[in-house]
Amino acid sequence: MKPLQRFETGAGRIIFSFPARSFPTLTNNIYVIDDGEQYVLIDAGSGMERPNADLLAGFTAIGEHLGRPFSPADIGTILITHGHIDHFGGLPFLRQYTAAPAGVHVLDRRVLSNHEERMVFAYRRLETFLEGAGVSAEERVVLMSVYLFSKTYYRSTPVQFLLEEGRPTVGGFGVFHVPGHCPGQVCLLVDDVLLTADQVLSRITPHQAPESITLNMGLGHYLDSLDKVAALPGVRLGLGGHEDPIDDVPGRVAAIRAAHDERLGKVMDICRAPQSIAAISRALFGHVDSYHVLLALEETGAHVEYLHQRGELIAANLEEIEATSRPVVQYVRG
Repeated sequence: MKPLQRFETGAGRIIFSFPARSFPTLTNNIYVIDDGEQYVLIDAGSGMERPNADLLAGFTAIGEHLGRPFSPADIGTILITHGHIDHFGGLPFLRQYTAAPAGVHVLDRRVLSNHEERMVFAYRRLETFLEGAGVSAEERVVLMSVYLFSKTYYRSTPVQFLLEEGRPTVGGFGVFHVPGHCPGQVCLLVDDVLLTADQVLSRITPHQAPESITLNMGLGHYLDSLDKVAALPGVRLGLGGHEDPIDDVPGRVAAIRAAHDERLGKVMDICRAPQSIAAISRALFGHVDSYHVLLALEETGAHVEYLHQRGELIAANLEEIEATSRPVVQYVRG
């Protein structure tokens, strides 16, 4: 993992970045911003043992850079960019050290503050999606246990305020609501530096899931949000929730859009004959294991949903759908 990095905005504000290994194959970027009046923490890792240790190590590294002790107790405000566990899961751990107010967008508030309820609803909707996608009962049991693994240890933690687009937050940071990857995801503009969260990343195309599982997700919302980010004026640098800094945010947005256009084209080609979402997923991604099976199914479902909403794919088995309480939809080109 990369060591502590330091960035400076055009107005002279300092942004520190350090890594937290949220899961064995996933590293998050944690940001601490010196806005001239207080230190603002952006995101908190997953809350598991390794990233919690990484958080403390990152604060120690900032202290070494500053030439004085620095800890979570020095944080004045915590901002959570979106309601995915690798970004907010460390909040209960941080509460051992600081009572700094935490903020998140209203559409992700429930994920943090009423996590148990949200998990029950998400679990049932995901189960319904997998059944309709054509995943066998045996595989559904495995996938649902994988889904729950990283999410059951978090305990509900209140947030103290909400991030709203058009209303500057602490430090005067600009807030831009960019739903799609997550319902309440926000990008934060600090002078000429845009914290892109998981909306725009330097190498991968951020994961998509269908809106049928969670409202305000889905590829349509995500692509609209990409347009919003690309149109923001005066952005010199993008700093994502993962991976490397982004020197050309509009250029990276264009590359991500092109990747989705290519995937949509592949789905249309696969659906020259009727196919279930599970079959389309296997054709798109080949053999994958464990959690990646679920990610592939969700990604496929988001693209199929997008095409179906626009009439480019249609259901080929209407009589079965009408006669069956839980049908497996077969999609074909419209």
